[in-house]
Amino acid sequence: MSAYRQALQLLSREGAPATGTPGFQDYERLLPALEAAMWAGPDDRRVAHFQAFCREMEERSDPGIAARRHHLVVVVPVADRPRQLAACIRSLSACQAAFGYSGGLTLVVVEDSLLPRNARAHRALLDGAGLDARYLGLEEQRGLLESLGPEALPFVGEQWRAQMGHKGASVTRNIAMLWLARQGFERPLFHFIDSDQAFHVEVGAERPRYLLNYFYHIDRLFREHGLSVLTGKVVGDPPVSPAVMAGTLLDDVLQVTEEVLASPGKACGFHGGEGALGHGAYHDMAALFGLDNRAGGWRHACPLEGPHSRAEALELLSGRLLRFFDGEHPTRVTPFEYTPVEQSLAPARTVYTGNYVIDRRALRFCIPFAPMKLRMAGPTLGRLLQGRLGGRFAQANLPLLHRRTEESTGRAEFRTGIDHRAGGVDVSDEYERQFIGDWMLFSIVELVGRGYPDRFEASTIDAVLREVEQRLLDEYAATRARVLERLGRLQGRLDEPSLPWREGGAMRRSAAGLRAFAGAVRANYGEHSRAVEHLADAGWRAQWRGQLARALAEYPGASARWCELLERSGSG
Repeated sequence: MSAYRQALQLLSREGAPATGTPGFQDYERLLPALEAAMWAGPDDRRVAHFQAFCREMEERSDPGIAARRHHLVVVVPVADRPRQLAACIRSLSACQAAFGYSGGLTLVVVEDSLLPRNARAHRALLDGAGLDARYLGLEEQRGLLESLGPEALPFVGEQWRAQMGHKGASVTRNIAMLWLARQGFERPLFHFIDSDQAFHVEVGAERPRYLLNYFYHIDRLFREHGLSVLTGKVVGDPPVSPAVMAGTLLDDVLQVTEEVLASPGKACGFHGGEGALGHGAYHDMAALFGLDNRAGGWRHACPLEGPHSRAEALELLSGRLLRFFDGEHPTRVTPFEYTPVEQSLAPARTVYTGNYVIDRRALRFCIPFAPMKLRMAGPTLGRLLQGRLGGRFAQANLPLLHRRTEESTGRAEFRTGIDHRAGGVDVSDEYERQFIGDWMLFSIVELVGRGYPDRFEASTIDAVLREVEQRLLDEYAATRARVLERLGRLQGRLDEPSLPWREGGAMRRSAAGLRAFAGAVRANYGEHSRAVEHLADAGWRAQWRGQLARALAEYPGASARWCELLERSGSG
């Protein structure tokens, strides 16, 4: 029996198409109800049937349908992450095998490694990918930039003249866009993702299952809604810096620690799940970004199985805490919540640069201010796109799974701005880039509200930068004070001689893990950390204020020159 007929039975639908043979559009009409039924009880049987139905639908794509469908080009910038890239490619290949998207699928890996052995490993992965795959290596990038001349420098900087590796994700994406403009893909959609992501959404699953038909949904949304830019989000590890998450983690660590100290030998009760977490529950400054970080009824979700004590649960958690500095939030992992994709479509204001799709027209919107290597590049781009694209800039519930760290090491394979040398961990560089990125973002928000980039004056830019600077200094100081207050409470509990830390076993090991974490938090958030000292330094801020002012003043003209570069590269 065909998957279509099985779907009719499952959904209690009577009849068949008048022709007797269902066509692509008949499948499309049935697909939303079948997808909802699968998510209502996603056991392996329903998942397999759903995937078979999607593959069967793709086989019914007649020439008239095929002429309107898009070629999906998945673009992955990567820097020194062969193991994580391998997992990413495996997931892409498995997702394509599960759903059989017939509109065309190509993988493009864009190199940004510093170590030649990692670049070679990345290139070798494409040979066994089982996909149409292209590799944009460092020398090809250099040749492209040299052919474009000095006009490209505002978008890619000058670092590449001396060293092509570690240019940064934003610069690498801009180079990829210039290269894509020269390629002959027909009806392309360019899907930019990160190398530490996967095309499935079951957080913590040992055996990944593919439940979202990404490429079909992306193609249909662009076909039916006239989109130019579509952004998804991520589930799993948060997409933000550790610099803005320490407070929420300390809240959770304190809660678990207090419960354990009350009765360490008692059977573990941390298996009730996370409770009512708001979107952005991991973020210390969620309100600043319009996010909801409520954590009503939060309960630590202990992953241990079989009989074990509260002390053993704390031991496991404390042993994972240092992963936080590589971007993992050990207690507040973002779960996937199913909403029909069509119903989830909404106007967007933020681009998640690790999961967004553009058509050929949108190549004219490069990543702004890329050579500055700031965080928040996606939200900054998003605020600029809002005024330019209106309804053609949208978001939908098509997240990717985000995994910052490798299970075997507890660290990211490579992550810029995180320094593990000298026996500790230093996130000062990322902390500073977060602050300056926020400064740029919220200045853009204010300026766009005043007519930027079409209308602006240098005095307005300076006034906005100074106002946002003070607001962020106050916000960062208040957040840091909350972090240090929580840290003091944790340290106080660790130092109490009457508590059962010295009993040995799990409690002693928990204390060691908690002390190591507390020391790393103090080193990175205390008044003598490099980032905190820089934020307090008026001269340091004045230098950055000048750089931001110049970049903002030059952006409108630079945007016009970017479009000229694209025209030279063959993009309309």
